[in-house]
Amino acid sequence: MKIFTTIILLLIGFNQLKAQDENSTQYQPPIPVEIMIGNNSSMYEMVVSKRIMNSKFNFYNLINYEVDYDELTPNTYFIQSIVSYDLSKGFSIGVGGNLQTYNEFKPLVAASYAYFSESIGFFIQPSYEIHKDGAFELYSLFEWTPTNDKKMQPYLKISAYTSWKDIHSFSYNYVRAGLNYKSFRFGPALNIQYFGDNFKNNLNWGGFVNILIQ
Repeated sequence: MKIFTTIILLLIGFNQLKAQDENSTQYQPPIPVEIMIGNNSSMYEMVVSKRIMNSKFNFYNLINYEVDYDELTPNTYFIQSIVSYDLSKGFSIGVGGNLQTYNEFKPLVAASYAYFSESIGFFIQPSYEIHKDGAFELYSLFEWTPTNDKKMQPYLKISAYTSWKDIHSFSYNYVRAGLNYKSFRFGPALNIQYFGDNFKNNLNWGGFVNILIQ
């Protein structure tokens, strides 16, 4: 499921990218702040991806915080910050760090490809933690909403993440399919998480509200 979703992400994303104006890569996306209420847990997420003072440097920050309804299960968080340098046509390299619930702060190196327009967002980033217990990670995102004169638009977002050390550590697929109205997005949501080398999975379904901050 994890690998299949990532492949679909790549195929859909790149197919849509070819049909867009090349100048759209200069589009600066707003900051999405999302709250997802599910049957097993609730999740807060914010993603910042901004160019630094019109230079070739970019700042990327992902904050994810999840509250499990089971009192015996601790709340989890994941914070990743990266400063990257644009190479050409959406490709960049960068350095940063991870901070997670069960791990100390770990520096990392990353490469990425980003494409954002008013209707399409596509981002893929492999990274590696520079540490004796460091992990290899791959994060990908695809989102789509039409741009026309209608006030209400369909909205789709698929994000996938995987982390490996000697064996598989943790992965997820998050799906959002709803409606977009001005700076608000809302609708049904599904989170699928995979744990350990046996890929034990956990399903969390519910609804989401996403607010865009310019």
